[in-house]
Amino acid sequence: MSTHRLLNFFGSVALVIVVGLLPMSNAQATGAVESKMSATTGQGEGHVVISPTSQDHGTFAAEITVNIHNAQPNTTFSIQRAPDLMPDGICTGSYIPFGVTLLTSNDGAGAKHFHFERGAPLVSGVQFDVVFQAIGSDGSILQSDCMTVTVK
Repeated sequence: MSTHRLLNFFGSVALVIVVGLLPMSNAQATGAVESKMSATTGQGEGHVVISPTSQDHGTFAAEITVNIHNAQPNTTFSIQRAPDLMPDGICTGSYIPFGVTLLTSNDGAGAKHFHFERGAPLVSGVQFDVVFQAIGSDGSILQSDCMTVTVK
Protein backbone atom coordinates (compact mmCIF):
# COMPACT_ATOMS: atom_id res chain seq x y z
CA MET A 1 0.00 0.00 0.00
CA SER A 2 1.43 3.40 -0.95
CA THR A 3 2.14 6.03 1.69
CA HIS A 4 -0.57 8.27 0.21
CA ARG A 5 -3.22 5.52 0.41
CA LEU A 6 -2.09 4.60 3.92
CA LEU A 7 -2.44 8.22 5.07
CA ASN A 8 -5.92 8.46 3.48
CA PHE A 9 -6.95 5.20 5.18
CA PHE A 10 -5.78 6.31 8.64
CA GLY A 11 -7.26 9.77 8.06
CA SER A 12 -10.63 8.18 7.29
CA VAL A 13 -10.44 5.98 10.38
CA ALA A 14 -9.60 9.03 12.52
CA LEU A 15 -12.54 10.94 11.03
CA VAL A 16 -14.92 8.08 11.83
CA ILE A 17 -13.64 7.96 15.42
CA VAL A 18 -13.98 11.73 15.90
CA VAL A 19 -17.50 11.80 14.41
CA GLY A 20 -18.47 8.90 16.66
CA LEU A 21 -17.39 10.91 19.71
CA LEU A 22 -19.45 13.99 18.82
CA PRO A 23 -22.76 14.43 20.66
CA MET A 24 -25.71 13.35 18.56
CA SER A 25 -29.12 14.99 18.68
CA ASN A 26 -32.09 12.93 19.80
CA ALA A 27 -35.85 13.25 20.26
CA GLN A 28 -35.29 15.87 22.96
CA ALA A 29 -34.33 18.35 20.25
CA THR A 30 -37.97 18.43 19.17
CA GLY A 31 -39.02 20.09 22.43
CA ALA A 32 -40.03 16.96 24.34
CA VAL A 33 -39.40 17.00 28.07
CA GLU A 34 -39.30 14.04 30.38
CA SER A 35 -38.83 13.07 34.00
CA LYS A 36 -38.60 10.02 36.15
CA MET A 37 -41.45 9.49 38.62
CA SER A 38 -40.63 8.41 42.16
CA ALA A 39 -42.86 7.22 44.98
CA THR A 40 -43.46 9.88 47.62
CA THR A 41 -45.92 7.48 49.31
CA GLY A 42 -46.32 3.73 48.81
CA GLN A 43 -44.44 1.96 46.05
CA GLY A 44 -43.70 2.17 42.35
CA GLU A 45 -41.71 4.27 39.98
CA GLY A 46 -42.12 5.49 36.47
CA HIS A 47 -41.46 7.96 33.72
CA VAL A 48 -43.42 10.76 32.03
CA VAL A 49 -42.76 12.27 28.58
CA ILE A 50 -44.45 15.44 27.31
CA SER A 51 -44.06 16.01 23.56
CA PRO A 52 -45.55 19.36 22.47
CA THR A 53 -46.92 19.38 18.91
CA SER A 54 -47.95 22.20 16.58
CA GLN A 55 -51.35 20.59 16.00
CA ASP A 56 -53.34 23.52 17.41
CA HIS A 57 -51.45 26.08 15.30
CA GLY A 58 -50.22 28.36 18.04
CA THR A 59 -51.77 27.04 21.25
CA PHE A 60 -50.67 24.18 23.48
CA ALA A 61 -51.13 20.60 22.25
CA ALA A 62 -49.04 17.66 23.44
CA GLU A 63 -48.71 13.91 23.33
CA ILE A 64 -48.15 12.64 26.88
CA THR A 65 -46.95 9.20 27.93
CA VAL A 66 -46.85 7.93 31.51
CA ASN A 67 -45.16 4.61 32.32
CA ILE A 68 -45.33 2.98 35.75
CA HIS A 69 -43.54 -0.13 37.04
CA ASN A 70 -42.68 -1.80 40.37
CA ALA A 71 -46.12 -0.79 41.65
CA GLN A 72 -48.74 -3.01 43.29
CA PRO A 73 -50.49 -5.34 40.82
CA ASN A 74 -53.89 -4.30 39.45
CA THR A 75 -53.71 -0.77 40.85
CA THR A 76 -55.57 2.09 39.18
CA PHE A 77 -53.55 5.30 38.99
CA SER A 78 -55.19 8.67 38.31
CA ILE A 79 -52.89 11.06 36.45
CA GLN A 80 -52.81 14.74 37.37
CA ARG A 81 -50.60 17.75 36.78
CA ALA A 82 -49.78 21.02 38.52
CA PRO A 83 -48.99 23.70 35.92
CA ASP A 84 -47.16 26.83 36.97
CA LEU A 85 -47.13 29.80 34.56
CA MET A 86 -43.96 31.23 36.15
CA PRO A 87 -41.27 29.13 34.39
CA ASP A 88 -38.50 29.30 36.96
CA GLY A 89 -37.91 25.57 37.49
CA ILE A 90 -39.84 25.59 40.79
CA CYS A 91 -43.31 24.09 40.47
CA THR A 92 -45.82 25.84 42.73
CA GLY A 93 -49.12 25.20 40.90
CA SER A 94 -52.15 23.31 42.21
CA TYR A 95 -52.93 19.81 41.00
CA ILE A 96 -55.59 19.37 38.32
CA PRO A 97 -56.79 15.89 37.28
CA PHE A 98 -56.55 14.94 33.60
CA GLY A 99 -59.44 12.50 33.91
CA VAL A 100 -57.01 9.83 32.70
CA THR A 101 -56.36 6.56 34.52
CA LEU A 102 -53.77 3.84 34.15
CA LEU A 103 -54.25 0.25 35.38
CA THR A 104 -51.18 -1.77 36.32
CA SER A 105 -50.89 -5.40 35.24
CA ASN A 106 -50.47 -8.47 37.44
CA ASP A 107 -46.76 -7.56 37.41
CA GLY A 108 -47.37 -3.98 38.66
CA ALA A 109 -46.59 -2.22 35.38
CA GLY A 110 -48.66 -0.12 33.02
CA ALA A 111 -48.52 2.71 30.51
CA LYS A 112 -50.89 5.35 29.23
CA HIS A 113 -50.52 7.58 26.18
CA PHE A 114 -52.93 10.46 25.64
CA HIS A 115 -53.35 13.75 23.80
CA PHE A 116 -53.88 17.03 25.69
CA GLU A 117 -54.74 20.55 24.47
CA ARG A 118 -55.15 23.98 26.08
CA GLY A 119 -55.64 27.46 24.61
CA ALA A 120 -54.56 30.92 25.76
CA PRO A 121 -52.53 31.90 27.69
CA LEU A 122 -50.56 28.84 26.46
CA VAL A 123 -49.66 30.22 23.03
CA SER A 124 -46.58 29.66 20.84
CA GLY A 125 -43.33 30.48 22.58
CA VAL A 126 -44.80 30.59 26.09
CA GLN A 127 -43.01 28.48 28.67
CA PHE A 128 -44.49 26.98 31.81
CA ASP A 129 -43.42 24.60 34.55
CA VAL A 130 -45.35 21.45 35.34
CA VAL A 131 -45.11 18.52 37.75
CA PHE A 132 -47.03 15.25 37.33
CA GLN A 133 -48.47 12.89 39.92
CA ALA A 134 -49.96 9.42 39.62
CA ILE A 135 -52.29 8.68 42.54
CA GLY A 136 -52.81 4.94 43.11
CA SER A 137 -55.96 3.26 44.38
CA ASP A 138 -53.66 1.61 46.96
CA GLY A 139 -52.59 5.02 48.36
CA SER A 140 -49.30 5.21 46.43
CA ILE A 141 -48.29 8.57 45.01
CA LEU A 142 -45.68 8.81 42.26
CA GLN A 143 -44.35 12.26 41.39
CA SER A 144 -42.19 13.65 38.59
CA ASP A 145 -39.59 16.35 38.82
CA CYS A 146 -40.56 19.90 37.86
CA MET A 147 -40.28 20.27 34.07
CA THR A 148 -40.27 23.37 31.88
CA VAL A 149 -42.34 23.02 28.69
CA THR A 150 -42.30 25.36 25.67
CA VAL A 151 -45.47 25.73 23.61
CA LYS A 152 -44.87 25.18 19.87
